[in-house]
Amino acid sequence: MSIFSRISINSDNFMASAVGEHGIREEDLIAQGDRLDGLRERLRIWRDGKEPSFLGLPFQTDLDEIKTLGNRMLKRFTRFIVFGIGGSSLGGNMLVQTLGRRNDRRRVRFYDNVDPITLESLDRIDWNETLLIVISKSGNTAETIAQFLTVLPRMERELGAQCVHEHVLVITEEPKGALQQIAERLEIPVIPHPAVGGRYVVLSAVGLLPAYLAGVDIDGVMEGARAMADRCCQKDIRENPGLWQGAAQYLLAENGKTISQWMPYSDHLTLVVDWYRQLWAESLGKHDPQGRERGLTPVSAKGVTDQHSQLQLFLDGPSDKQFTFLTSPDLLTAGERIPTRFADLPAVKPLVGHTTGELFGAEFLGTRETLSRRGRPNRTLSLLQGDAFAIGELIILLEVETVVVAELMGIDAFDQPAVEESKVLTRKYLDEMKTIRGL
Repeated sequence: MSIFSRISINSDNFMASAVGEHGIREEDLIAQGDRLDGLRERLRIWRDGKEPSFLGLPFQTDLDEIKTLGNRMLKRFTRFIVFGIGGSSLGGNMLVQTLGRRNDRRRVRFYDNVDPITLESLDRIDWNETLLIVISKSGNTAETIAQFLTVLPRMERELGAQCVHEHVLVITEEPKGALQQIAERLEIPVIPHPAVGGRYVVLSAVGLLPAYLAGVDIDGVMEGARAMADRCCQKDIRENPGLWQGAAQYLLAENGKTISQWMPYSDHLTLVVDWYRQLWAESLGKHDPQGRERGLTPVSAKGVTDQHSQLQLFLDGPSDKQFTFLTSPDLLTAGERIPTRFADLPAVKPLVGHTTGELFGAEFLGTRETLSRRGRPNRTLSLLQGDAFAIGELIILLEVETVVVAELMGIDAFDQPAVEESKVLTRKYLDEMKTIRGL
């Protein structure tokens, strides 16, 4: 089945007709439509904004408000730092890296970890020219609070304690959260985080404000998102890309293909996979009502680089993977042509006259075909470099696919109950470190 818009989706190689017994049958896929009637109705409710949801964001987020705020910031600052982790960082960083303009007046950098060596680079920042955006849905994210509180003394020294609030913006939802309370004490302006789970919130100020500061066409992103949201509310599963693609991946998982292996053939699009991994892993790694362990493991291999490190495993190793190729067709026409020099050498002769883009494309086609020949189910998502509309489509498509798989598995796509234990243990170990140090 191929569906074309500004993003091309080709999942023919998911089917048994292409990859044999390891694929799925079209009649089995169509049969999932009845099981998705309840979700399809909820998608319409979400799209219409009757309940807070990721599918309503493309229709409800106030872009004029984001642009007004962003333009005010751009007149004052030349550097923008974002503190956040998980959904507070991955979506915005993905938009900045895939669609942002390289411009000295619009430098946006994300810090999504507390590695002290990485954070040392903050010592070289000129805070007079910098705006800090601190994002946490709960307002209690330990890593984000730690980032902010460790940099705050230097900001106060450089700017004066009375001026720090002019260089910081907070995005949070919980009024009782620590971040909200800190902001109130320091008189830092706060933007409300929407009542949507962090990994689904990229199409709000959380992702769109940093993106706009980086020169991203956020109107184009949202236009594409709205178009895909409408398509994903179609009743017929054959006309609904989100339902069709999600159901296909579910059936493959039921057939033992529980590793969702992505291969981006575009350096430009690798951050899409980073964002997707959180979306997929936190939404689908659950126990179902019968107590069974469910989920698909999202992993990434970079084309063509990892053809030289992982392809052997993909071809001759366990048949437990379903593949998604992410490509940009305009790369085929890019790059320098390989000159005729040294054409007498057997290794050089096949390359002569071709661009590096043509080599890139040929390697993608060869990898896809050899996987298909060996019965490894795969699909291809293709979009032009820098196409904001297509990125908006892709975001909604992947979010809808996620909730479709969750629905068919009988799990809640929007919670993450298991991660609380690690947070409790982190606090325990911090207390133990205090005791050791005699604090």
